[in-house]
Amino acid sequence: MSRHITSLPIANNLKTKLVKNGVESVNDLKNLKPIFEDFGISKSEVMEIYETMNIQHSSKITSVYELLQNEERADFISTFSPGFDNIIGGGVPIGKITELCGAAGSGKTQVCMQLCVNVQIPKIFGGKNSKAIFIDTEGSFSSNRVIEIVKSTEILLIEKFNLSNREDLIKNNFSVEKVLENIFYYRCSDHIQLLACFNNVRILIEKEPNIKLIIIDSLAYPFRFVDFRDQNLSTMKTNILNNIMNIAYLLINKHKLAILFTNQMTTRINRDSMLNMSSSNLVPALGETWAHSANLRILLSWRNSMRQASVCKSSYLPDKKCFYKITKRGIEDDFDNFEKSYVDKEVVNEIQNTNFQIKRKKITD
Repeated sequence: MSRHITSLPIANNLKTKLVKNGVESVNDLKNLKPIFEDFGISKSEVMEIYETMNIQHSSKITSVYELLQNEERADFISTFSPGFDNIIGGGVPIGKITELCGAAGSGKTQVCMQLCVNVQIPKIFGGKNSKAIFIDTEGSFSSNRVIEIVKSTEILLIEKFNLSNREDLIKNNFSVEKVLENIFYYRCSDHIQLLACFNNVRILIEKEPNIKLIIIDSLAYPFRFVDFRDQNLSTMKTNILNNIMNIAYLLINKHKLAILFTNQMTTRINRDSMLNMSSSNLVPALGETWAHSANLRILLSWRNSMRQASVCKSSYLPDKKCFYKITKRGIEDDFDNFEKSYVDKEVVNEIQNTNFQIKRKKITD
């Protein structure tokens, strides 16, 4: 029996257009490409439909043993905070979607800029030697701050690996100029530009296959100034988020990269009609449906005067917390408050004896 069209993970408006024109199953979609324009469907929407179908048809059965092997080969991008890396399983995971939530000033953009530098560390020093895309919706990105992080990282690598000077790093294509060249920056001011930009990212990655990190900082910001009490606008918001997530999963499956979204916090009002009382608390923006979209959700918050990172949603990690701080060098462990962190005791000793987790790989002739 052919799969019904409404079960495909495509935008609701596309499903409606197809069903209205008598297309109710996947089999009905075959050989329809030339007449899609008669349905009022654009070329980009046609691409979305067929890419989704290709993913559905390419699905195959695999054994749990193969899944285990894939998990053991999992790769990560280090934050340079071993405590932070520990609670998220080794670093920001490649091949998964990570969501970083937090109020203004919690350090979301700082973490993002740090990752844009760290993903470029040469393989000889245990890095990825890759490139990054930074989609900026808030205007928070600072090239001067990136330069500061790069210079600190250079010093850290020189000290850690007993290098003579920066020339050893430059020979391996790690310098301020190279790092800035290898961050592809997009500035988006609204939700329409954001969706168009994310579509353009697919084209860029085909030309630049060494891109291993995509950041959107932040996903929620373009939607904050739209009145989504209007049902049509609310539906548009859902469709845009669905399209972005569909593209994101296409990219991580095809190109084996890491995608990180940042998200803001919003106030949720809880009303108790029985007691005629109400209360409020801060929750990540974009609603409950979006809350289940990412593979890993990390919450950055303040606990008294300390910065705290918490795993608050993951299918493969326990809930853990750690304290961190932001310095001139970037993201670091807050050793003064480490005893209060929910990390393995044996990890504490290891962390206190190292500045970061990447290790130099052996060079073979």
